[in-house]
Amino acid sequence: MRYLALIYLAPGQREGLRRYERSVLPVFKRHGGAFERIWTPVGPDAAPDAEAPDEIHLLRFDREDGLEAARRDPEMQALAELRARVVRKAVLVRVADVPLARYFADPV
Repeated sequence: MRYLALIYLAPGQREGLRRYERSVLPVFKRHGGAFERIWTPVGPDAAPDAEAPDEIHLLRFDREDGLEAARRDPEMQALAELRARVVRKAVLVRVADVPLARYFADPV
């Protein structure tokens, strides 16, 4: 199972996010999960887009129930206060690979 997480930080909380990520990684691993990728938006030197997330995470879990198991884990629940301080908003979307050959195939 893969999930795309759009992370919107509270002001000045980039290092707080690193602390949170380092803390949740062992919980994810315990439940078959991992960070596959972490991206930060890049753009022109102008002011950042207010609607763009501060980070984008690609998460992977080996089991169907991995994410829910991680969320129920007492160690993850103990991190709720830190997450609430650091993350202003998070959007989580379950995603799947689309075979590109079939996707772009001519329907004829």
